[in-house]
Amino acid sequence: MDAEARPELRGRTVIAPRAVASIARQAAGEVEGVELVSRSGLGRFLAGLRPGGGGNGEGASAEVGQGSTSLALHLSLRWPSPVGQVADAARRHVQARVSELTGYVVTEVDIVVDSLPASGPNRARRVS
Repeated sequence: MDAEARPELRGRTVIAPRAVASIARQAAGEVEGVELVSRSGLGRFLAGLRPGGGGNGEGASAEVGQGSTSLALHLSLRWPSPVGQVADAARRHVQARVSELTGYVVTEVDIVVDSLPASGPNRARRVS
């Protein structure tokens, strides 16, 4: 059998954790109710200490193994979104998109909701 017929002889493709995290961050932003993908205070501080300052992976991290990945996301969800439902929708969407774009099996997607900012014209409204 020649090298063309045997994929393992042609080489392999490795997607860096930072690139996988960037895909996850972008995918989370596609979900209705996700205001933005943020980095927690400590994570933001630590990213500033690293060369490059966190860049595209900000708000998301990935651990990559042999054909699989686990993800962690820091999200801000639009107030008054149902937190559990939006987080579940984000988890499903991120898992599907990362798998689709990388070919990796997504073993888990951990989500930390950092804030619930108000959006739109009701932002300044208060209940007395």
